[in-house]
Amino acid sequence: MSSPTTPPDKGVPIGRILIILTVFAVPGLVYLGVRRLGNYVKIVDIPIVGEWQASSKPWRIVFRPDKTLVSSTTPSQPSASQAWTSGPGTYSVDYFGTLWVKLNNGKIYSAALAAESPGRFDLIESDTLVPTVFEKVPPPTPTPPDSPKESPG
Repeated sequence: MSSPTTPPDKGVPIGRILIILTVFAVPGLVYLGVRRLGNYVKIVDIPIVGEWQASSKPWRIVFRPDKTLVSSTTPSQPSASQAWTSGPGTYSVDYFGTLWVKLNNGKIYSAALAAESPGRFDLIESDTLVPTVFEKVPPPTPTPPDSPKESPG
């Protein structure tokens, strides 16, 4: 006697459907999720390079493009014989918009940069938590080399 033969299954096997969905649907959903998340994350690049002056103290900081800086302060006794004292250091800006300043004398400062006020930040010393307000010094306006001068009279 011969065994009865079963007719072949009609339709697409479930395994093939799962493989096709995995190959196309999962990367598509990941792409849509990342694209939507990108709408909520705003990375603002605040230009920090240049000269900054403290508004309440005689303190200047010059930020250079190579992530180094020069911090300059005047002496406590104002006199003509004493000059500005300078100290080098480094700085970095992290993903969250926090400026980190490390001077070579060991002092560490931080400041939260804000897009609303790109020409101002509050530099906070990490040991004492005392803030110092800094404002960007505008670059000097260049004078034309051969400007016509009016004669008096």
